[in-house]
Amino acid sequence: MLFALRLWFLFCGQALSREMEYRLHLWLSFLIDVVWYAVQVGLFEVIYLHTSTVAGWTRAEMAVFLGTLFVVDALNMALFSTNFWRIPQYVLTGELDFFLLKPVSPFFLVFLRYPNVASFLNLAVALTVLGYGLSQVPLPSVWSAAVYPVFIVNGLLCMLSFQALIGAIAIRIFAAEGIQQTFHILYQFGMKPDSIYTPVVRRILLYVFPMGLVASVPAQVVLGKASWELISTGLFIPPLLLVGSRWVFLRALRYYTGASA
Repeated sequence: MLFALRLWFLFCGQALSREMEYRLHLWLSFLIDVVWYAVQVGLFEVIYLHTSTVAGWTRAEMAVFLGTLFVVDALNMALFSTNFWRIPQYVLTGELDFFLLKPVSPFFLVFLRYPNVASFLNLAVALTVLGYGLSQVPLPSVWSAAVYPVFIVNGLLCMLSFQALIGAIAIRIFAAEGIQQTFHILYQFGMKPDSIYTPVVRRILLYVFPMGLVASVPAQVVLGKASWELISTGLFIPPLLLVGSRWVFLRALRYYTGASA
């Protein structure tokens, strides 16, 4: 574990060195994500001009939801997303061969090799939005404040798990840019509170494709709105999903024959 952490910090140093060579690219990447944040906030601001609540969420509570979403998204972009989109390139160019030869878990290398420095800047913006939202609602209980980071991490694990499952498919079918869009489509559902959907869709987003655990459940936990069912779901499903998706991903690697095959 300690070796992996030291290795990841080395990757971060290399990524920072690369970004310093192309600083305009760094700032443009940062600004693009900030614009995305602004669009999401602006969308709900327009909606709240015409209503006081959306599916039981007040404007202040929605700010907490958006802040939670932005934090999980920034962490995913900083840690995993850039690597996820590189998987077809790894397969087609043979870079995956070198990952398999290293004395480190290939799962670790595939999903953590290239940190996204710009997204660490976005994390500061996301935390600012979250802090604003939390300042507009009653103070959370000690319990909800203590477990909230756990649910944030579990939301991140859900995103990693889906990327690992789709990455496993990408390894099997080689040219997989199209199949990777599946993750983006599923993620669209997680970008809205789960309570806006019908009961059937909501169940699907909690238990089948649990994108509802990415931001909606953590936000409800810190706001004191989560039922014990949601709390249990948010605690136990993400780790189990990660274990299963990692197993599927590593099993898919057995069928990888190298770029020259």
